[in-house]
Amino acid sequence: MEKVSSNVAHLKIKENLISDYDTYYLSIEDLMTNAVQVATYIVLIAIAFYNSMLLLVITLPLSVVIPFYQKTELIKKRKEKLLNEFKDFLRILKSFLEASYSVENSFALSIKEMTMLNGKDSMMVKELRSIVAQLKLNKPIDKVFKKFADKTHVEDIIDFSEVFIISKLHGGNISKIISNTINVINDKIEVKIEIDTVTASKRFEQKLMNLLPFLIIIYMNISSSSFLMPLYTTITGRLLMTFALVVYFISVKISKNILDIEV
Repeated sequence: MEKVSSNVAHLKIKENLISDYDTYYLSIEDLMTNAVQVATYIVLIAIAFYNSMLLLVITLPLSVVIPFYQKTELIKKRKEKLLNEFKDFLRILKSFLEASYSVENSFALSIKEMTMLNGKDSMMVKELRSIVAQLKLNKPIDKVFKKFADKTHVEDIIDFSEVFIISKLHGGNISKIISNTINVINDKIEVKIEIDTVTASKRFEQKLMNLLPFLIIIYMNISSSSFLMPLYTTITGRLLMTFALVVYFISVKISKNILDIEV
């Protein structure tokens, strides 16, 4: 009876788990937020570069489609959040191991502490519940933990899992390994925070510069519309504005890559 209930509990937990952290399914909130951003750019492009309401009507539905192809940044943020939660888990796990609890019991006891720290719906709490449920079904911890690490596609978690599994099987000093891992992860997070702090003003400037071409063109349209009219009414003008738009997108991409510093 107990085994059946454990199976049922594991199935319920599994329904809420992320099966692959490199795959992202947009929530309604994500879709709406990104759709508004894309729609804003579409409106600005249609008005500033083409002065065409017809183009606006035709391209506006793309604001609902394009967000599905912009998941890279959301995946990156989710992995960063998972790594922060994993760091908290390692600190808690280390304290239980130093108190002479077994690895399996330490994982189970960590759930309560992690829930208090990050909330019951946090990614790491859900993963821990799944891991513990599988351990209750007598699955080996090395396979269970490796499966979790592999699906995260986070280098630090995968590296730790490999060393952790070897130490568990061959009797290594797990507490020392965890301490070293925490130090490495902390150093990486601190470096990232420092980089974000240093580049914060530049990122703000980048956003302003991204809007500047639209504001200049819209201002010129308002103040001297006849001056820009050939760009909207002739084939040559349309081609020039299209070329300018392509150059604009390339510039935005380059500036984003410059400020996107990997740690």
